[in-house]
This record gives sequence, structure tokens and C-alpha cells, in this order.
Amino acid sequence: MAKITLMPYGAMIYGGEKFNRKEGIVIALAGPICNGVLALATFALWWLLPESYVYTQDFLNSNLTLMCFNLLPCFPLDGSRIVLSLCKDKIKALKILKIVGIILSLIIIGLGLATLFVTFNISIVNIGVFLLIGAIFGGQKEEYSCIAGRLSFVKNYKKGVLARDIYISRETKIFELFRFLNRDYLTTFIVVNEKGEDIDVVDEDKLHGIMEKYDHKLTLKEILCDMQ
Repeated sequence: MAKITLMPYGAMIYGGEKFNRKEGIVIALAGPICNGVLALATFALWWLLPESYVYTQDFLNSNLTLMCFNLLPCFPLDGSRIVLSLCKDKIKALKILKIVGIILSLIIIGLGLATLFVTFNISIVNIGVFLLIGAIFGGQKEEYSCIAGRLSFVKNYKKGVLARDIYISRETKIFELFRFLNRDYLTTFIVVNEKGEDIDVVDEDKLHGIMEKYDHKLTLKEILCDMQ
């Protein structure tokens, strides 16, 4: 575990993101499942101690709400992680999920403001605002984890992995390297200049570090110059 970031609607965990599709889904489901278990336990408590209903009703409702809310397929909620784990084109899926997140957050904010005519619900507005911030300004690490961290860097060594060199221009943008990443290959990029001369070597570990730190629209030339 590298870092845990607590947020008003939950938390983000960072652990290198080197896990496969199945593990990604299990991790995304962990939070909602925890809320579901707590809700079921509370409901069971009502059968044993009916008098506890008055004191635990809000707790049950909160857990059910969090479970359903976090399973919504919009970035950066857990539902979006599940969708991304199942999608092959993660770049396109991420863009769509972020748009859905923005639309949902605006709807939530609108509903919160609408309560001004009844009784102002600041919680709804806060959730909408933080969801909007997460959808628009999702961090680089989050995006790279969704785009390329699920499968590309996880190798299937049990079946054997082939090593291969890819000669690539230094004018190539980082996101264009994604299509070369595959769990069945250990890829090394040989960066060449306009004359075809080798100027640098970028293996998958180095590329993963670059992806976490730099904008994926930058070229290898810009990034390698900055790293020197």
C-alpha cells in the first residue's frame, strides 16, 4: 500500500495498481460489499432487538445509500472501476465515465439547491461538488491506473512471456505507447532520433513511472529531456 486518501464520499487507495482484471473488480467491490454487510447486520439486529430500530435506522439507510451510490458507473466512484476493469478500450471508457460523473454531479447539486424551497440539504450539495471535482480533476495517477495499470504491466509468467524491443521515435506521445503493452510480452522501447540512432531505452518499469508523473500527451523527447 502506497497511500490512502480519505474523501467525503469514500477513500482512494494506491498500491502500484499492478493487479489483473479480476483483482480490480474485487477491490472495487470491497467498499460497497462492506456497506451491504453492515446494512444486513443492522437489519438482523432488528429481529433480535426490535427496540434498537429507532437508534440504528439512520445507520442502515446510510450504508444502503453509500453502497448504491458508489456502485454507480461514473468516475471516480467504485462502479467506474468495475466498468474499466471489464472494458478493453480503457481510454474511451474513462472519458465516457468522467462525462457521466460530471452530469450526475450537476444533477445532484441541482437537487440539493432545489431543497432550498423546503429545507436546505448541505450534504447533497457537498457530495455533488466533490463528485464534480473528482470527475473533472481526476489525478494523473488515477487516470493512468484506469487506462493502463489493470492488465498491461501484469505478466502471465506461468504461460511464458516473450521479450521484445520496439523502436520508437522520440516524437511519439506517451499515450501512443499503450497499444504495445501486453501481458504476454515484456516490452522494451528503444527511443530513436530523426536519423534512427538510439538515444535512450525505456522499459516497462520506467514507462510506468513516467505515466504516473507526466501528462500522457507529452512526447518522449519532452519527458526524457526533463528527466535528465
